[in-house]
Parts: sequence; C-alpha cells; structure tokens
Amino acid sequence: MIEHIIFDCDGVLIDSEILSFAVDEKLLPDYGVTITARELARDFGGVTYGEMIAALNAQFGAEIEAVSYQERCEAELARTFEAELRAIAGIPDLLRNIPNPVALASGSDLARLDQCLRLTDLAGFFEDRVFSAEQVKRGKPAPDVFLLAAETCGWLPEQCLVIEDSPSGVIAAKAAGMQSVGFLGGGHRSEPDSDILSDAGAGYVAGNSAELHGYLQELGLISG
Repeated sequence: MIEHIIFDCDGVLIDSEILSFAVDEKLLPDYGVTITARELARDFGGVTYGEMIAALNAQFGAEIEAVSYQERCEAELARTFEAELRAIAGIPDLLRNIPNPVALASGSDLARLDQCLRLTDLAGFFEDRVFSAEQVKRGKPAPDVFLLAAETCGWLPEQCLVIEDSPSGVIAAKAAGMQSVGFLGGGHRSEPDSDILSDAGAGYVAGNSAELHGYLQELGLISG
C-alpha cells in the first residue's frame, strides 16, 4: 500500500527546467554546440551536467570541460533563478493538503536545491527530507537517490510513490521498486511527452497540478 510521496524537484515542484535549458541554449554556441532548449529538455531531462556534456561532446565533436561549464552555467542560472524562478502553479496548495511527510529526491546538488526551495517558499514542506544525487554513487536512472530517501525516512520502497517529469527519473523509480507518476506541468513539457513517460514505466501521467491532485486523492494520499 502506498503511504508516502517522493517528489523530484526541477520540473515537478519548481518551473526551473525551462530556465535551465534556456541558459544552456544561450551558452553552448560558445563551445560549438547549437541546440534548442526544447531538444535539451527532451534528451537530457533528469541527467547530470557531466552526463549531458559527455553526450554533447560525442554528438557534436566538441571539447567542453564539464566542471568549468557547470560552474559558468550555474553562475548564470543563479542570477536567473533569483529573478524568475517560481513554484509550478498549484504545487504549494497540493503540498499543503498531503497529510503524511513527503520527501524530495533530485539530481541537482544540495546547494541548488536549498536555493530553489528558499526562493519558492517550499522548504518547510520537506524540512530535512531533501536528497541529492551528489549524496550517492550513481544518479538517475539508477535508483540510488530514491533508495537513500526511503531508507533515511524509514519507508519501504513499495510504500513510496515517485512524482517525476523525466524518463530517467521514472526508470530510477521503477528500479527502486517504487511506483511513479509522470508529470507534465513544467514549462518544458507538453502533451506529446506523455508517451515517453508512459513508455519509461509511469503508471499514470498528470498533465498539470490539478490532474495530479485528483489522482493522489483517488489513492487516498491527499485531503481536500
């Protein structure tokens, strides 16, 4: 029986993915890589900077150094977040109506998660139940960060439902022995992306926060 919810952060709680990939689209031509934010979201949602850069280097014959690129990108993104980052519409109300403790498990590092939760006033919903791929050996699509979240919180994997916007996150949830819901409420996603989340293993795909609220209510995981 499902009792607990583990949320991804970027593209599920906060509308950050569209901002992040827009920064990449702006910076990557300096390295000989021309690609749109939409293409980046499709191909690299939920993966680490290192994995994305390795793939782009191979695809475009570029020689981007991952650490220095990430530092440049995150400096630009921090300024963008301060000015533009928002919680996804309906998510704060949804969180307020979940009676059991919830957790967050993300591919982003802890410093960025702290900034994002602070800017969007969501930190209080998660308290110390915030987990990052930097705390484990393998990022998504490996299950490590979800298993860390469940173990630390004292939850069994089969008791957990994961909310994810990326195929890699859905695959990670399945590998962890958890059910998952795909979420299309972020600005980087649209209805055609439903199939890629379903194909990855999502048991249900919610187009927005209202649909997610209704589904969680059917499962008895939310009140109101």
